[in-house]
Amino acid sequence: MFTLIFVGILIFSLLTASDNKKLNRTLNETFDFVKTRIESYEIYDTNDQVKSLVRLMDKTTELSRVIAQEGNFRAEMLDKYAKEQRLTGILVLDKKLKVIEQTTRDGDATPLWQKLIESDYVRDIVEHPEKTYTTRLRNEGKLYDFAAVARQDASGILIAYAQKEEVNEINGDLTMASLFSNFPFEMNGCVAICDEDKIVSTNKQNLVSSSVEGAKSLYENEFKSGGNVIVHLRSKNGNWYGRQEKIKDYNAYVFFPKHQVYITRNTICVIYALLALLIFLFYRVLRNRTEKRSILQDQKRLRVINALGHAYSSISLVNLKTEEIEIVKSSKDMKPDQQGDILSKAHLEELIQQVIAEPFQEAYWEFVDMSTVAKRLEEHETLSFTAQTVDERWLTIIIVPQGYDKDGKLNTVLVANRDMTEEKEHEIEQDKNLRNALAAAEHANRAKTAFLNNMSHDIRTPMNAIIGFTALATTHIGSTELVLDYLKKIQTSSQHLLSLINDVLDMSRIESGSVRIEYTTVHLPDILHDLRTIIQGSVYSKQQDLYIDTQDVFHEDIIIDKLRLTQVLLNIISNAVKFTPVGGMINIRVLEKPCRREGYTTVIFSVKDNGIGMSPEFCKQVFDPFSREHTVTENGIRGTGLGMAITKNIVDMMGGTIRVESEVGKGTEFTVILECETSAVTVKREPIPELKGARALVVDDDAETCMSVSKMLREIEMTADWTTSGKEAVLRAREAYEQNQEFKVYIIDWLMPDMNGIETVRRIRMVVGPESPIIILTAYDWSDVEQEAREAGVTAFVSKPLFLSELREVLMSPEQRKLIQNENQKIQAASQRSYAGKKVLLVEDNELNREIATAIMEEIGLNVDVAEDGTDAVNIMSSERGSNYDLIFMDIQMPKMDGYTATREIRTLNSTKCANIPIIAMTANAFEEDRKKAIKAGMNGHIAKPISSEVILENLDQIFGR
Repeated sequence: MFTLIFVGILIFSLLTASDNKKLNRTLNETFDFVKTRIESYEIYDTNDQVKSLVRLMDKTTELSRVIAQEGNFRAEMLDKYAKEQRLTGILVLDKKLKVIEQTTRDGDATPLWQKLIESDYVRDIVEHPEKTYTTRLRNEGKLYDFAAVARQDASGILIAYAQKEEVNEINGDLTMASLFSNFPFEMNGCVAICDEDKIVSTNKQNLVSSSVEGAKSLYENEFKSGGNVIVHLRSKNGNWYGRQEKIKDYNAYVFFPKHQVYITRNTICVIYALLALLIFLFYRVLRNRTEKRSILQDQKRLRVINALGHAYSSISLVNLKTEEIEIVKSSKDMKPDQQGDILSKAHLEELIQQVIAEPFQEAYWEFVDMSTVAKRLEEHETLSFTAQTVDERWLTIIIVPQGYDKDGKLNTVLVANRDMTEEKEHEIEQDKNLRNALAAAEHANRAKTAFLNNMSHDIRTPMNAIIGFTALATTHIGSTELVLDYLKKIQTSSQHLLSLINDVLDMSRIESGSVRIEYTTVHLPDILHDLRTIIQGSVYSKQQDLYIDTQDVFHEDIIIDKLRLTQVLLNIISNAVKFTPVGGMINIRVLEKPCRREGYTTVIFSVKDNGIGMSPEFCKQVFDPFSREHTVTENGIRGTGLGMAITKNIVDMMGGTIRVESEVGKGTEFTVILECETSAVTVKREPIPELKGARALVVDDDAETCMSVSKMLREIEMTADWTTSGKEAVLRAREAYEQNQEFKVYIIDWLMPDMNGIETVRRIRMVVGPESPIIILTAYDWSDVEQEAREAGVTAFVSKPLFLSELREVLMSPEQRKLIQNENQKIQAASQRSYAGKKVLLVEDNELNREIATAIMEEIGLNVDVAEDGTDAVNIMSSERGSNYDLIFMDIQMPKMDGYTATREIRTLNSTKCANIPIIAMTANAFEEDRKKAIKAGMNGHIAKPISSEVILENLDQIFGR
């Protein structure tokens, strides 16, 4: 009875807590909903305000522009504009913030806006005309939008303002009052949103627009807040439970009626009371039966002890209450206490540590934990445990119920153990053999079943097509077009059937050793371009992105079996296309690395996709014959499961390695590494005379492609820059052109994310003109866009992957060489501008730099004298010789007197001609701040080293007005 009462109290408490928890959860969800609704309202209100202010700013800016164009801001013109744009008023202010003209519906608006006009925000616009100011505010009880911009016709400010209607339900806007109107809350709850002392939104009509104090009167003045703690309210309408929270600037109240909050607790408690009475009566009946059962169990216990005595080496009785251990039968490992056949707990611990192996000790202690034995034996008749001893024997320990107290509770158990080493070792060996046999059988069975299923399905599919279309062709033998169509489909199905048979035969030939590798000289570009041609149709049909590029490929001709290498790569690439969904990406990369074997090189082929990927388990067996992952068959992708097995065998026969990295849903990457003998044929790497030292710009959204092409350009002694952005390429082309350091060649990728290659070419042509060669680099067929590209200014096309031999070939084509020669002639023509007779003084402390600069200047007809330091230049210009010079080229960093100091000294000379002689800085300091510093020191120009005749001529043109 005590237990039932205690359980009843516990159930009551738990259900009360559960209902409170449910109430809290409901309150939290309700407050979250309330918060969301309030935030939606505020976002709506804010967006409405922002849109209104932006429209007002546009109107004000437009008016400022109109006034500047027409030079007219008379009152009539302002009245007309305000009426057309639905403005309340317009103010025109001068730079002293005085109103010189206005139009308004409310008379003189100057007092209305005087404080805002004098604010820092508005004043700041006079000093910074690019700034603007907008705001929404309440002025004299009315709501206005206000905007201020700088006048474009003169110094001053133009202000426009418009009166706004209050947000309400009449004009169709979202309002606070309508947020919860007639909204049904769970458990018929009540929600009230208060702004200070007024209820602004609620789902109870009787509380709409009432004050908080007025609402409190309905609850007998006990309407109070409570944070996250549930508040109990008593009112004329009954008891309510809920709480109050602060949400932004509002106080939110949510309450629910008591009878609905605790309906679960009250119902269950009534049911429990009836059930507890029945349990108590049933308990009395069972107790009488338990006493009779106890006698029978004692008899059974004696029989168990007698039986165990013959089979087990040691037997003990354990009292569960006192944990005393009485030895019934001892083994050689047991050491009873001196008091008799009683084993103490300390001796038991010592015995376990000495006998039981360490890995099993913790589990053994858990098994012999007498505090849990009674509970464990409630579900089992006996408990058993097997452990290994320190001398590698196996013991089995068994716990059997032995005695019960008068209440029927277990108080004594029998613990026995026996040696079962032989049985355990036999069991382990048998289990191991069974597992190995099972794994081998399952693997063989799976491979066999998968192969038969796949071949049955894959062969029947084209066979059905062949048989079906043959029957149709026979039926429609008189229709030539239909028969031709059916024959084409029969041919397609036959080719597919033939490929399946070839896979099986190839695997059979490989396993029989009849396949031989035939080594010949192979041109790598031919293999990759052939592969691209073969797979282009499949890639295009699935709208996939195909990227093929090379990196550090020095040997384009290698000795290998071309047919088998193509077969390996085609198998891998075909799988990439097949298992990559529509719109996916396939990246093929060829990389060359040095090889330790003399006369050999390491060629690495990488094929990466972002397709369906493979599980880690299948990656381990992807090269096994007939292996197909279940996701492939589920997706209906055809195949025999032999392709990768054939690929692996061919790679092995060529002495290479193949590895795979994959992740389900993210894609797969296959890498083939081959050590190939290099051919005696080498790629021409000598420079092209017209392009030796010329600048080139590479544009591709893949940085590694840019670096690879740039490296090829440097191989033929060109200067290469690169960028991954079409927009940046246009900027760099413009910058180079303005600095007379134009790029002679542009190599631009066709498809780029920010700006495609054709548009990039079009914009570069607008900067550099028609002379420079611009080559489009693409992995796709360019025939569809060739006309558009030519019109945009493209001079040549080249396919990816790009090799050095192909790049050099396209640059040496007659068309490109003619463009380069025209460009060079243009530069030579510029260099022939005559400045013969001009005498210049070159101030340079470095002997080599003096020699180079003197040679360049003399080539363009200048008479050059030299000075080794700034002091020498000042002395020369101070003497009579100074008037003989037309120009000074001044180095900046010199040991005795730097160029800045020398320039300032020359500018103070008495001779007007010498003091005003043009001085051009010629320095390695090439930054913008260095140029500004030179101008500040009194120089007329700035040339960054290394110098060129074109740059010198350009500066001479600026100085002498050419």
